[in-house]
Formats: sequence, C-alpha cells, structure tokens
Amino acid sequence: MRGPAMATTRPGPQRLVGTVLACAAVLTLFVATVERLTDGFEHWTFEALRRQQAASGQLRWPAMAVIDAMGRPLQWPAGGPVRIVDFIYTNCESVCQSLGAEFFQAQQLIRREAPGVRLMSVSIDPARDTPPALAGYAARHRAQAPLWTVAAPRSVDDGLRVRRALGVIAVPDGLGGFVHNGALHVVDRQGHVAGIFDTADWPSAVALAARLDAGRP
Repeated sequence: MRGPAMATTRPGPQRLVGTVLACAAVLTLFVATVERLTDGFEHWTFEALRRQQAASGQLRWPAMAVIDAMGRPLQWPAGGPVRIVDFIYTNCESVCQSLGAEFFQAQQLIRREAPGVRLMSVSIDPARDTPPALAGYAARHRAQAPLWTVAAPRSVDDGLRVRRALGVIAVPDGLGGFVHNGALHVVDRQGHVAGIFDTADWPSAVALAARLDAGRP
C-alpha cells in the first residue's frame, strides 16, 4: 500500500525571475572586469597588456634611488641617457645567467653602433645584493661601466614600489630565489618605457634604444 504522495515544491515565477536577474548581474560584472583587465579583450595575458601599455606610451618608470656596484647612490631616471633595463638577483643560477649573457652581447653591439645608449641591471633582492655582490655579478658577466650599470634599490620597499608600477612580478620560490619577469625594458630620456622585449630579442631592444637615442621614433 502506497503512502501519501510527496509534494514537490517549485519556485514561483517571481523567485525564478529574481534568480535569473542576479545571475545576469554577476555575469555582467564578470565580463566588465575581464574587459578592463584585458584592454577590451585584446590582451588575454598580463604580460601582453603590459607590453601594449609600453607601446602606447602609458608605462612610465618611477623615480628610483639605487646604489651601484661601487657603493655610489644614484637617482634614476633623471633626464639621463636612453637605457635598456632588466631585473636580476645576483645569486640566481637560471634566468639571470641568461639575462647576463644577453646583456653582454647587447653591450658589445651598443659599443659599436649606439654608444649613447646605456644598460642597467636592477636587483630584485636589495637585502642581499650589497655592492660587493653587485660587483661580483658585474665581473662574471663582464659589465663595463659606465656603459652597463649594475645596481640595487636603496630599500626593499622602494624596489617593490617600482616593480608594482611597472607590472614586474617577483615571487619567492621557497629556495632562496625568485621567479620573475625576464624582460628587457627600453626607457627613454623622459622615463617612459617605450618597449618591452624578451631576452632573446635583445637586438630589437637595442635597435629601438638606438632610434630613441638618435631622436627617431
């Protein structure tokens, strides 16, 4: 013998409409956020957006106080030469070694064809990258001052501020090192980041820097 039938409760029309409207609002917010973060859906990675901002003149290098491998304080940028800048840390055994090798090749090309351009390697680990450590990195990669400056921010906070403004990511890897962007930044005399290039594309970075140094776009 069957028991009494179980009643089935269904949402009323008003409740159903409310749920649909709430879902639509969430979806609209999501789409608007993605559109803003991807620059109108044109750039689906953060690095692509960062490079597009540089190409369109929207990325500027903030004022930065650094100490070079000689222990000298410097303020940069301050109306100085066109520079190609990378981020390193001196005890890195992977990406930074590649960056050093690429920069050495760029140094040789700049010496021959664009002597007004300068190179700069900025540490993401100023707590450990003291002037002796910076000098050791410069010696390993045959950096020749004043063409190539190896330096560290005056403080950890100052370095973090600059990297945030540029969209440069440096995450501790849990082994005493960092995972970070390996890009080359071409910075004009006014401090605008005119282009961002992969390390292997250093000839393009040098070509852009040479054009800027000669007053050509």
